[in-house]
Amino acid sequence: MEIAYIISAYKYPQQLIRLVNRLNVDKTSFLIHVDKKTNNEIYQEMVQGLSKYSNVYFLERHKCYWGDFGHVLASIKGIKKIFDSQISCDYIKLLTGQCYPIKSSQQIRDFLKQINYYSLVNFFPLPSDVWIKGGEHRGGIDRIEYFYFNLFNKRFQASLFQYQLKRKFPKDFKPFGGSSYWCFSRELAEYVNNFVSQNLCFTNFFKNVAVPDEIFFQTIIMNSPFKEKIINNCMTYTQWLDSSDSPEILGINDFNKLSQSSCLYARKFDASQDSQILDLIDKYLL
Repeated sequence: MEIAYIISAYKYPQQLIRLVNRLNVDKTSFLIHVDKKTNNEIYQEMVQGLSKYSNVYFLERHKCYWGDFGHVLASIKGIKKIFDSQISCDYIKLLTGQCYPIKSSQQIRDFLKQINYYSLVNFFPLPSDVWIKGGEHRGGIDRIEYFYFNLFNKRFQASLFQYQLKRKFPKDFKPFGGSSYWCFSRELAEYVNNFVSQNLCFTNFFKNVAVPDEIFFQTIIMNSPFKEKIINNCMTYTQWLDSSDSPEILGINDFNKLSQSSCLYARKFDASQDSQILDLIDKYLL
């Protein structure tokens, strides 16, 4: 069982290096995108710290803003690199530099073998009760019906500037949303890679969608022949803060929950606030 990890990072070089070191077993590859806004000193620390590994690839950098298409583009670049460079893998898993495994590499591989080339993708049709409960009164429909754009490093909805024209969703597609942190079989990833290269209008539509990494891939997949080969669980443990768009930082007080979780990975961790939780995971879970 071969796994390729696409990792999106922008800070904490030592935490990224620790993550790769922990996951780096035989038949594993890493494709890392570092936000172009990250200063060169931090970027070089990441590159130099992982330079001993021939199975680590740094992707061409671009800027990523919260809620912007840049996060989708990082995943697209990672998937494309895998096929362009003929990197061998059975599964492709998306992580951030602040994720960490909570199961051993052998347990992860055993689990992926058991699901027999099904993919792990959290999904639900839009509008979603999940997002209504999270504070989006139209359950995510505003994200796709209005234009969104970046201004002064912030995300704005065009309707706030008296521009009320609603957008039409790509024809013959039903919108789906879900967690950003999927795990694709190689076969599904190849389908996504081909779809993106052949459907530029679809991709361009999502450049003005709010938080498109929670909609883009789900919509492609759940309107595809692969929709029957999806397990509706991304297997990445996350705790969400109430009335917040950001996940809670996990610490030592969360260890029992992590140890009892069936998930394979968790996010997010911040070693500058609490590195002991990673030590506990290393010692008792991995």
